[in-house]
Amino acid sequence: MAETLTARFLDRSTIDKAYPFVRNVVPGMTAARWMRFVRLHLVARSPHRPRGVMTIQNAAGCILSLFAFEVRADLIESRILCIDHIMVPNLPGRGAIWASTIGAAEQLAEINGCGAIRVEFGDGSEHSEGDLPIPLGGMGYTRSGVRAFKRLEAKSGRAGDDGERVAHSPRGLSDA
Repeated sequence: MAETLTARFLDRSTIDKAYPFVRNVVPGMTAARWMRFVRLHLVARSPHRPRGVMTIQNAAGCILSLFAFEVRADLIESRILCIDHIMVPNLPGRGAIWASTIGAAEQLAEINGCGAIRVEFGDGSEHSEGDLPIPLGGMGYTRSGVRAFKRLEAKSGRAGDDGERVAHSPRGLSDA
């Protein structure tokens, strides 16, 4: 019998519950850094631009995946759902976890009147030949556009740094 997976919004009362999951996916993540990140995502910029963190949980309430999302204005599509910081660890039943994760994102897009979904992945994502994480290619997603990233040298006193560094795992943040 297949396990029932449920999409649930992370809220202020469940931030702590997600930290062990995040720490396992992103070794070196401190509780303070997680709290700063997630609290910013739980405050909408406006009623027309919702954002937050969505989790996928099993019947026992264990978090099996999560992603951050925000509805943004888009020049071409009018409204677009942007999702990033996708964490889907390598667990048994990973295909079903991926399907539930993407299904939750697609429902969010539909509910918010979005014309498209933009999915972002960090370094270390598992890629197929089409340069997309393998599960997305089979779900109708295609590679679109190019995004570049440059890590800047740390400078003392930089706002928000607090001297904390996250140890990057070979899987990266997206663990796709």
